[in-house]
Amino acid sequence: MLCWIALCLSLLALQAHATGGALSNAATGVAGVYTGQQRISDHPHHVLMGHVIIVSRDGALARALVIGHRLDGIHRLRFSEAWTAGQPLPFHRETGAGCTHGHCRDGSVGMILLDGAGFDQALRRGLAARLTVPSGTIDISVPAALFHDAATHAAGM
Repeated sequence: MLCWIALCLSLLALQAHATGGALSNAATGVAGVYTGQQRISDHPHHVLMGHVIIVSRDGALARALVIGHRLDGIHRLRFSEAWTAGQPLPFHRETGAGCTHGHCRDGSVGMILLDGAGFDQALRRGLAARLTVPSGTIDISVPAALFHDAATHAAGM
């Protein structure tokens, strides 16, 4: 499942726009939606951006928060884990040079996969999480409105 989510992420990176939209690729059978990007951290040295994707293929549905690092010209962040309320989240680290929203200003650093219950909770409360890097942690806060945007776009899928 992670492989086809990564494929969907790559396809979204090629076609995404700042306001979000829909995706369909007949060759792979992937269809989905994505939201616009939004700043999700208030760290003084690292700007993290996020957008939500909902994709389906062959009846399987996947939801994820895609995290990008606004490149500062100094270094790239390499996250290894994501946690919320002391519980680990399913985090998939991006190891390629990925680019979000087609303009390549942000480096894709990974995504947090959300099951149905996790997505429903994010719809109600948003998502607060702590990402770990070798030098420490960075907190993120994703408003419920971003998940609502994705759900609204997906309702027409």
